[in-house]
Formats: sequence, C-alpha cells, structure tokens
Amino acid sequence: MMHNWHQSIGLRSKKSNNGDKPDTFEVEQRRQAGHLSYVGYIDHTAVTYGWVATREASIGELNLVFSIPADSRYLWDFATLPEWQGRGLYPRLLQAIVQMERAERFWIIHAPENRPSGAGMQKAGFQTVGQLSFQRDNSLGLIPFDLPERARIGAVLLGVPLIEDGLSPCWRCVDQVVCTCQRDPESCSCAVEIRSYPTTIPDMGYDTTPFHPLLLG
Repeated sequence: MMHNWHQSIGLRSKKSNNGDKPDTFEVEQRRQAGHLSYVGYIDHTAVTYGWVATREASIGELNLVFSIPADSRYLWDFATLPEWQGRGLYPRLLQAIVQMERAERFWIIHAPENRPSGAGMQKAGFQTVGQLSFQRDNSLGLIPFDLPERARIGAVLLGVPLIEDGLSPCWRCVDQVVCTCQRDPESCSCAVEIRSYPTTIPDMGYDTTPFHPLLLG
C-alpha cells in the first residue's frame, strides 16, 4: 500500500511505457543507496511522506552531491497530498523522523523561495544556521546566521565556502536577467505563499515496514 502510494504522488518524473503508471526504478535505486522513506497516515490513508539519506545526498537544483557522516542524517524530498497541505503535517513528520532515527545531527535544506518548507522546518524545531544559494559567478556559497560554528560544520558537509554576502535570494531565477527576486526578495515572483487552514488536525499514525510508513499520533 505504501509502496504504490509513494510512487503515485512522489515520483512522477519518470513514467513507464504504459502511460500513467509510474516507474519503480527510482524508488528501488533510492533504497539501494541507503535512503529511507517515512510515510504518515491518517485513518489508514497515506497523506505525507519524506526521505532520509544515510550515506550520500544530492540537491539537483544546485548540482550538488555530498556524503553523509555516519552520525548524521539528511532529510529530503518531502510532500503532502494537496488536500492535507497547510495542516501542520510536515513539521509533525519531521519531528517523528528525528525521534526515530539514531543520529547526532539532522540536516535539512530548502530553497529560499520555498517559504512553506522553511516555516515547517522551524515549527519542527530546526534552527537555521545559514543561507545556501548561488553567488554571482554561479558557484555556491553559505552565509552563516546566528550559529556560526554549526554553519561551518554545514559548509564542510556540503563542500561549499562560507561567505559574507552576495547570494541570489532565489534558486529558480539565478540565470534570468530580470526577476523580482533581485529587486525585492520579499515579493519574489517565484515564492509560494503559505496557506492557512483553520481546521482541526486528525491524529496521524505511523507504521514500520522496509519503507518506514508511520502513524502520527
């Protein structure tokens, strides 16, 4: 059940020859590479998922590949079904993963323009150590915030330099000549607004299989 659900909403980039049926190749590749998936259920329905890298990770938008130390985990590729977005499931899933994984450090990164993701990370208790983005020459850099030592460790992990300023406020438009990001980051045309739903969140549960489905409750 979890396996089929994850393919259908999480890996739409690859299709098999028979049209709408997603390919399982990428899922199997991730598993063989040491990635673990966690899925949150509400009333036996899978509503949210995320992956945990234990050996090596990559950020496709930045063309960045880096190794994960044995005492660390890198959290990536999270998604929630559209009808369940904005209800706080993402931070709850993050918290559950941190509780279940045996690691000293957890790293998670979001594009500067992905405001909902950043807000969810903060709600889950993650502390922002710096901003990762492109410099003017299209190389990568990390600007440290209030935790310079952790930012230094993060820069070493990613293999990028610590810098003082000059980063693009958006990953999507770094190669564009004109973008609102460059003039007014707060009204970036690439940004996604955070939606709020004044509704009661049902209990969420977890399960544990080779794909690590979870019941949030």
